[in-house]
Amino acid sequence: MKLFKNNSGLILVIILSIIPIIIWLFMKPLADRFTSFGMTFRSLGQITGLLGMALLSINFILAARFKFLDKLFNGLNRVYIKHHTIGALAFCLILFHPVFLIIQYLFISLKASFLFVFSFQDLALNLGKIAILVFIVLMVITFYLKFKYENWKNTHKYLGIVLFLSGLHMFLIPSDISNNTTLKYYMIILAMLGACSYIYRTILQVYKKDEYQYKLEEIIRVNDDIAELKLSSLSKRMRFLPGQFVFLRFQEKGILSESHPFSITSSPSDDHLSLGIKTLGDYTSMIYLLKPGVTCSIEGPFGSFSYLKGESKRQIWIAGGIGITPFLSMARQINTKKAEFNSYNIDLYYSVKNTSELAFAIEFEQIARQNNNFKFHPYLSEKDSYISVSLVSKNEDINIDIFLCGPKKFMKSLREQFINLGFINNKIHSEEFSL
Repeated sequence: MKLFKNNSGLILVIILSIIPIIIWLFMKPLADRFTSFGMTFRSLGQITGLLGMALLSINFILAARFKFLDKLFNGLNRVYIKHHTIGALAFCLILFHPVFLIIQYLFISLKASFLFVFSFQDLALNLGKIAILVFIVLMVITFYLKFKYENWKNTHKYLGIVLFLSGLHMFLIPSDISNNTTLKYYMIILAMLGACSYIYRTILQVYKKDEYQYKLEEIIRVNDDIAELKLSSLSKRMRFLPGQFVFLRFQEKGILSESHPFSITSSPSDDHLSLGIKTLGDYTSMIYLLKPGVTCSIEGPFGSFSYLKGESKRQIWIAGGIGITPFLSMARQINTKKAEFNSYNIDLYYSVKNTSELAFAIEFEQIARQNNNFKFHPYLSEKDSYISVSLVSKNEDINIDIFLCGPKKFMKSLREQFINLGFINNKIHSEEFSL
């Protein structure tokens, strides 16, 4: 039951994507579909086309940041990880769809295969060809070219053209698939859901109506790389769990107008909202150009990375670099509720290169002095080498909850080490969100 709950989003994606294949299988006996090499490749072309179109449609739904997806996948970070993988898989399947059909025509004649590719008299086929060409160009940009985030995001928006053209191609192309009413309408509904999600997020931007409005009060320079923004609410305050993140968009033309994700550092009980930002890159380097009083929109909260999600009151928190920010929100919250510190027993390990990168250390040390059940362990890699899981987990019960946040390789390595020592994978929580 717990395995299903933790993977319910992925299971739903699998079910929705294989339904058209199941319908296809019952349309006619399999023996009739694989009577020759030509028929075999035709069938493979149909399977890849159906599955690729289903996954492409679903991927537009995943990209829309609907709140129910955050809960269904146990965190928006996991939604985006699945979105990336499903997008790549959909691309491969849609790419193989015409390849298999070209091979099918080769078994008829070389001329038939040539005409299938280079004849442009059939509207339905032309729509499919254009869709694949646009898809290839956009995927090359996405996976291989390094653009600024704003430019990358703008090119990503054109993927809606691929969905639109592919949907028309699927609807207009004459085949035994289009003659099956159940399969035809299922694929149309799935494509329309994807299209509506695209319109909601990219074109109409309806989600902006539900954004929270805040005002910048102060920019606190924590160290050379990290800043903390202190915001005050202009209307309704956002409710969140300690450890969650939001998408921030400043309403200042030319400066930070794109929406970016940042971890919340304030406690839910604070009268303000604070966000931790690593001031590296074209976007975040402009933070200090902002003046107090500038307004911003907040979308969220998102994520399920919070000590409140742990089953055990005995917890180990491990942060690397900017990954310390969600733990600051957790520590501040639990520090305001002394009764909670009496029931929780927490060790926070903070791994950075040297003391200049040790952000918020003074505050963590102060919280540790005030609460015996909270221990803070700074770890400097230049001095102490890399953090050792065997040292962190010494004499620990394998049923405790472990929270990891930091660079991907950092978290992957620690997770593998904990699992090798017998700790339960489902009780190792990590915040893996990245664009």
